[in-house]
Amino acid sequence: MNNDWLFKDENGICGFRAAGVLIRDEKILLQRDKDGNEYSVPGGHVQRNETSQQSLIREYKEETGADIICKRLIWIEEVFWKWGNRNAHTIVFYYLIELVNDADISSDYFEPQKDNCNVVLEWVPVQDLKKLTVYPKFLAEKAGDISDSIEHFVCVE
Repeated sequence: MNNDWLFKDENGICGFRAAGVLIRDEKILLQRDKDGNEYSVPGGHVQRNETSQQSLIREYKEETGADIICKRLIWIEEVFWKWGNRNAHTIVFYYLIELVNDADISSDYFEPQKDNCNVVLEWVPVQDLKKLTVYPKFLAEKAGDISDSIEHFVCVE
């Protein structure tokens, strides 16, 4: 039985995710398909009976092998997009995070994701985000200037 907050039928998909924004030395840790050129922030679906923070801690451990601390919620995104011929709606909570132990992910980290060998993780200079296809789309603008308050975005892709 799948415990993810992910609901699908023939007409649409709806999900709830949590993602972690990890910035070190003016670089952000992102993921992409091994042969792809679209980047995103690591995270995953929240499961039933799990807080978004608990979900992110679990997902980050599964994907990177590293333990994290969720410092604070920084962004909430409602994103509407197409998955094939279906409408999709995902709500994402983005947390500013830090590693429990910085040595868990070295500064030159670039390797397959722990739970998906088709995905790699890499450090990307924040200043280079505008040159890339990156999701969420507001990341290029906001990663270098994170507000002290929670920001809410509605994105239609």
